[in-house]
Amino acid sequence: MRLASIKSHFWSFGLLIGVIVGMFLTSIIVIWEWMENPSGIFHGVDGTNWHFIYDTAISWFIPTFIYVALIAALGHLLLTTFKWYRKR
Repeated sequence: MRLASIKSHFWSFGLLIGVIVGMFLTSIIVIWEWMENPSGIFHGVDGTNWHFIYDTAISWFIPTFIYVALIAALGHLLLTTFKWYRKR
């Protein structure tokens, strides 16, 4: 999929931005929580508890992806519509 086709389809743009922002924010939060390690639930003497890492990542990625994808798609649609009306 080329960038030009993503710009012409607002839903593709929304999905792409949602994935990028969701992964970026989720990575920051998971790394932060792993380093902070509240109550020793993320890592301990036995090593990293991947179950809690996974739960934290999913609980941050899914809502972030949904909200950002919707906002980006609607924003793209509004800007495209506004530009189209200005040209008329």
